[in-house]
Amino acid sequence: MDGTDETEQEGRDMALRRILVAGTLAAVLVVSTPGVSAAVTPSVPTGLTAVAGDKKVTLSWTASSYSPTDYIVEYSLYEFVSGYPILTFGKSSSTATSATVTGLTNGTTYTFRVKGTNSTGTSAASSTVSATPVANNTPNDLAIFKACPTGVAPAHGFSDVVASVTSTAVSCIKYYEITKGTTTTTYSPGDSVPRWQMALFLTRMAVPAGAALGDGSDQGFTDISGKSAEIQTAINQLKQLGITVGTDAAGILFNPDGIVTREEMALFISRLLKNATTGPGGNEEFVSGSSGAKEVKSIDPDYNFTDIEDINLTETRTAVISLWNLGVTDDSTATTYRPSDPMTRAAMAQFMAAALDHANARPKGLTMQADSYLTEADFLVTLSVTYRTDGFLPIANALVDTFKYKHVTTTGHSDFSSDGSCAQVVVTSVALTRCYIDTAEPSTDTDGNVASFTEGIANETTWDVWAWTGASTTVYDNDVHATGASKITIISY
Repeated sequence: MDGTDETEQEGRDMALRRILVAGTLAAVLVVSTPGVSAAVTPSVPTGLTAVAGDKKVTLSWTASSYSPTDYIVEYSLYEFVSGYPILTFGKSSSTATSATVTGLTNGTTYTFRVKGTNSTGTSAASSTVSATPVANNTPNDLAIFKACPTGVAPAHGFSDVVASVTSTAVSCIKYYEITKGTTTTTYSPGDSVPRWQMALFLTRMAVPAGAALGDGSDQGFTDISGKSAEIQTAINQLKQLGITVGTDAAGILFNPDGIVTREEMALFISRLLKNATTGPGGNEEFVSGSSGAKEVKSIDPDYNFTDIEDINLTETRTAVISLWNLGVTDDSTATTYRPSDPMTRAAMAQFMAAALDHANARPKGLTMQADSYLTEADFLVTLSVTYRTDGFLPIANALVDTFKYKHVTTTGHSDFSSDGSCAQVVVTSVALTRCYIDTAEPSTDTDGNVASFTEGIANETTWDVWAWTGASTTVYDNDVHATGASKITIISY
């Protein structure tokens, strides 16, 4: 019996020794095998960033340590405040350190965080980041031609206007005598626009735009008597045009010293454009429905602003969207319109100059424009010719001849011969006899415009295109007619 017990004890001891040896070997393998680590919960992701897009936000972060097999993306509308829902973005498992959260609402601010996870567990959340999805629309109904083509409007001469876009706009509205400056040398671009000043700007803009001003007789405003006769007339003309109805329910107060807000300016400009004549290449739509009269506006519903739903008046909100699509704005890439902010004189100049592009405002004299002056490869260019008095009023029934000249490399070659004749040029698609006013030439209509026409421009060519006017049977002589003619250069490269 003693022998049997001893044998069993030896068997138990041998089994225990095997277990200990196996455990020791396993421990050695875990420690010594390169590239293999014990399973550990991932560390917290760091460096989370967010880039907003159209109904989406793209997140990027620095990877967790300890081999995450996936990342959990969480977001909330309330910065993860207790009691509010936390949403998890549904995506396939991935170790990628970026994700695009889709299905979001533009204009709504979301807060995001990320967690690393694997079979062992999930990390604590990263620091949070917030983003507001925005649309990335672009204006759809821009004007084709300009009220102030490059080189036409003289420099404004104001010492306090330096920003290039504002400077171009200020030069344009000064050219049309809409502004005279706050002094002879200053424009004060950062100043807000009072309502009496806005009345002057809009009525001065109306004439070149082709809107018919009333006589300025008394319209019943009781708070404008302290202003000059010019200001009172302008305010009354605005009411006659339907651009203002006053600031009180009874329509007897104009509040001339009140500051014009950005939403008010949108409404004023939009109403003026509806009274204006559409210019060549300006955008117009039916006043209502799908037939009948048209007016300058856009009916495209796109925009990028996240703050215009707060505008109470539907007409004003519609005006903001319409003007944005027309390009009548001081920043087409902005995501906020700031409707209650004061309208500055700088922004006003940009709004007005862009609005004039759609209206019938065109430079003094005969002016030719193209919808494109520089492009790549063969293309068709659309050309416009307009004719105005020194007061920017249309000149009707003027015969207009057009011709063009292809640049060549011959040294000393030019559009005209030494005696001013133009043997080197050719007629355009709408002209009849080269450098000659025929009785059947295209002529300006009642709005002072020649119907737009197209010309083919071959790749890698440069063309000068001329327009001029004169009595029937007149022959062009560059020594005589160049001053009143208009020339543009079109290049295909």
